[in-house]
Formats: sequence, C-alpha cells, structure tokens
Amino acid sequence: MIEDEKALDRIVFFSDAIFAIAMTLLVLDLRVPILPSGLTDAERTHQLSSALERLAPSMFSFALSFFVIGLLWMTHHRKFRLIRRYDDGLIWLNLAFLFCIAFLPFPTAVLGRDGGLVGTVLYAISITVTGVFSALITVSAYRRHRLIDEDIDAASIRHWMRRTAVVPVVFAISIPIAFASPEAARWTWALAFVLSSSLEFTRRRAGMQAEG
Repeated sequence: MIEDEKALDRIVFFSDAIFAIAMTLLVLDLRVPILPSGLTDAERTHQLSSALERLAPSMFSFALSFFVIGLLWMTHHRKFRLIRRYDDGLIWLNLAFLFCIAFLPFPTAVLGRDGGLVGTVLYAISITVTGVFSALITVSAYRRHRLIDEDIDAASIRHWMRRTAVVPVVFAISIPIAFASPEAARWTWALAFVLSSSLEFTRRRAGMQAEG
C-alpha cells in the first residue's frame, strides 16, 4: 500500500485521458452523407433527409454512450477524490476498467448499425462488465477502509456502493429483457440515469437536513 499524492494524480490524469479519447471516438461513426452532384434542390433535400434519417440509430447510440461514459466518469472522478492510497490491486482493477471504457466505441457502433437483439445484448454486456469493474474499484478502496480517507463516514461509503452498483445492475437486467424485446431493453437503460440522479438528490437532501 502506497500513499503518494503525485502518483495518485497520475492515475487520475491517465484515466481522464482514456475517458476523453473514448468519448471522442464515439463520433467517428457519424459520417456526413455524400450526395451525388447535379441534383436539384428538391432532390438534394430529399436525399439528405433520407440519409440523416438512416443515421438516426447511430446518433442515438452516440448520445447514449456519451452520457453513459460521462456517468461512469463522474462516479470514477468522485470516488478517487476520496482515495488517499493505492496498491497493485487497485491499479490493475482501474486498468481493467479503462480497458472496458476504451472498448465501448465498438459496441456503440454495432448498436448504431444493428439495433436488434445482437447489437442490444452486446452493448448491454459491455456496459455491465464495465460497471462491474467500476464497482470492484469501489469495493477494493472503500469496503476494506484501507485506501480511502479515514474521515469518510459509513453513510458516504454506503452511498457510493449503491451509486456504483446502478449502472451494472440496470444493464444486466436489460439483457434477458432484450431476448423478448430489444426495444424494451433499451428503454430500461434510462433507469441508470434516473436512479443515479435520485441517489444523488437523496444524498444532497440528507446532507442539507443534517446541516439544518
């Protein structure tokens, strides 16, 4: 176990870079439609509208992944604000988590091109595995009280345990649903944002009441 603020900063900076690159790569699957020359204004408008309509699934998958990765980044950022020490186990778990983050542009592209069973299940599995590694980082750092600030209260630890579990639980639940209806499974993903926001709101409200 090592207590080194500069080394922890390097872990955080490296993690932030992977997040930023992954979120940027998501947009590469959105290609500007190329229209043939010599079209009338009416034909150009019609063909451009049709091409953009075909891009709608890719736009949806881009927006979804951007905010899912953003949600994972916020959780990662906040938990590392409380971590004061690290060990090899934490580094390897964080590296495995970042591997999953870097992989996410691929299932995002698949989902954009195939919104059926295969694309939906692949995406849900990818996010679930990513969320599991995020949860393992939390467990490794918080559960054993070895790597976090000693002044952190038990209520805060329970909050972050629940907050970290939201993404993998919601996406894991969506996998069996997808076999009945891929569209219904995709709708369940919205729960990740709703539950995360609800937990954060409840946490802040409890803090305000405690101060009052």
